[in-house]
Amino acid sequence: MQLTILSLLLAFLPFSFSYQPTITIHNTHTWQICFRVETGYTPKLTPIGSFPTNTLCSGFPGISVPAFASSTFIPSPGWAGALTLVNNGLIGSRFEFSFIENDGMNKPGNTFYDVDMELGISAGTMGPTDHRVLYDGFSQSLAGEADPLAKANEAWLRSPNRWELLRYPKYIVADKGSRLVWVNNDKDSPALVKAFFQLEANFNAYTNPGTDDKNPAKNAPERILQAAGDKQTFQVTTQAMTITIY
Repeated sequence: MQLTILSLLLAFLPFSFSYQPTITIHNTHTWQICFRVETGYTPKLTPIGSFPTNTLCSGFPGISVPAFASSTFIPSPGWAGALTLVNNGLIGSRFEFSFIENDGMNKPGNTFYDVDMELGISAGTMGPTDHRVLYDGFSQSLAGEADPLAKANEAWLRSPNRWELLRYPKYIVADKGSRLVWVNNDKDSPALVKAFFQLEANFNAYTNPGTDDKNPAKNAPERILQAAGDKQTFQVTTQAMTITIY
């Protein structure tokens, strides 16, 4: 996780937990989906709340949602962590939450959240269940991409780096008609790939580690990329949240 939810909030102790968060997941697929549940830890390695699991997901405690179904999960008050989509062993998008409440960053009843596409890309969005605007009162509150391939294609023909990007078929594949047919990401993807998703396609998620990367880049392009990723953390004035997987 970049310098967003946990790394910011852990600096402000003690925590207070009073509101009851809920996470509703809508699965639009014809097959069951699985999320790996990851709970954050304090600097003293104490779990930050708990999340109920109902299955194993690629060997890790997780949750499943049946085909064409919606399920609501109730983490403990103050839970901070992530739900990572896993499909046939492949890691997809990571949906990150913090329901921590304190006087330093997050006010009672609020949520910090973001979609992490650093380790995989999935068609999915997250945001407040009632679709309210962000904490600032006017910005949109939906994180993630309902169709990341289509979003990438919108930017593809304008990209000055098309031929260079096609050298990385693990992450970007185009057909003979110059339309993208595959996009993906992982921790080993080159900065050029991350920058295409983050800066050219303007994914509403982050595709790079952000500024708490252990080896922050010194050159200007990397700093720009990191700054763009850092902007993908949102705060909203509710703890009723929804994920939709397309």
